Amino acid sequence: MTAAVDVPDDVRADVEPRPAAPWWRRAVALALDAAVVGAVTFLAVGPGGWPWEWSVVLGGTNPVPGAGVLVCVGATWLVLLALQAWTGATPGKRVVGVVVVGRADGRPLGPVRTLVRAAAHALDLLLLVGFVRPLWDPERRTFADSLCGTDVRVGRSVPRRDGPHGRRRGAAVGARRARVARRGAVATTAAATALCVAGVALGAVQSTVVTPASDRACGFADRPMGEDPPIASVELRVPEVTRQTRLGITRQVGGPADATVTWVVADQEEAPDGTRLSVRFSTASGDVVAEAGGTVRGGTLVPDDGPVLGGLVLPVPRHVLEAAGAGGSWEAGVGTASVRAALCGDTLDPS
Repeated sequence: MTAAVDVPDDVRADVEPRPAAPWWRRAVALALDAAVVGAVTFLAVGPGGWPWEWSVVLGGTNPVPGAGVLVCVGATWLVLLALQAWTGATPGKRVVGVVVVGRADGRPLGPVRTLVRAAAHALDLLLLVGFVRPLWDPERRTFADSLCGTDVRVGRSVPRRDGPHGRRRGAAVGARRARVARRGAVATTAAATALCVAGVALGAVQSTVVTPASDRACGFADRPMGEDPPIASVELRVPEVTRQTRLGITRQVGGPADATVTWVVADQEEAPDGTRLSVRFSTASGDVVAEAGGTVRGGTLVPDDGPVLGGLVLPVPRHVLEAAGAGGSWEAGVGTASVRAALCGDTLDPS
């Protein structure tokens, strides 16, 4: 007499190896993961996380990613690798239905082997030969797979790393665990699909707006302003700003760029030490939203807040200009720690 036994998926996988994943699935999975990384980076720090954005070969708009972008990209890839280490799949692999497992036991690799395999992909990057090697390799392996003893197999679930090997379990218990595992796999795949769809949508739909640089100067045409020091003019320079909007979410390319205010002294004189230079920003209704300033020391303006730029140059954070808004104005001043005399001013560029 023969009894039918419901064999759980994790046990069946140990005795029935799944077929090797075709190359196209691996390629699509990598593209989906890259889209997720780019989307997370865009939301966290701004554009530049998608490889096709900064690749010079592909004509990217931001060829040199900033430090914030690189840190965010690296951290997000580490999170995806952690998912792969313990479940066998990143979100992209989960969607296309492939898993990375050890060749000997068919189980997820764990953190150490996953990181070693990721580092071994450097060999695959050599002329891109390694990444297309699965097209002709009998086992569909990259060089990293061959070196690390790993396989990429078709499937969305794998035996647990801490699962039993050969331990006897009742049929009812095994069937119940199999049903729970199937429901969990469906929920995980649905979440991974939603994440990848969002990443692709953010990466594909965009609009870019460039606000050109502007220079504003004020002063008298026939004489300097004040006597000690005699100020010939004051200049406000606002650098160009590029913003991207994706699905209604706007981020600035390259991070905030400070504006600068420069005091030009007449007759090549130097401003005396202790001279206080400042600039006020107001809204269109005349409400002062911010005042930035600094003190002259050794012929150089040392700002109260921000980097020393050299000369009589004061950095002005971008958010100060945004707070003044359209129709706002700026007013430069000179004086001491206790006395301030207004020099001149102008409206902000309406853009």
